[in-house]
Amino acid sequence: MKEKTVRTQWTILMVIFVIVFSITQLSCEKENNCENFQIGILKNLIGFDGCGWAIQLSDSTKLEPIDLSDFDIELEENKSVYVQYQGKPEMSIYQVGQTVIIDCIEDCQKNEG
Repeated sequence: MKEKTVRTQWTILMVIFVIVFSITQLSCEKENNCENFQIGILKNLIGFDGCGWAIQLSDSTKLEPIDLSDFDIELEENKSVYVQYQGKPEMSIYQVGQTVIIDCIEDCQKNEG
């Protein structure tokens, strides 16, 4: 009986997770000014030695933008963003992802409506 209850709770949790993840991703399907964009999530890595902000793409690729402060975007943990970038053949600063130069970045929620 206990095993059935745990399995049911686990199933409910997975359904909730899928729904929340889907809503987050679908909320980013609105118009934006970034051409050839990808959808990403801002990740705050400031607590790690020498780190700053990173962007995690929907395929789990992590980007280390070197010019994020050049853009007028409020940095907030787990914020969904549209991002267009160029790879930069440079040593990774905090070695969690690919070093990139941002061409365009916009808050997904800013464009909802």
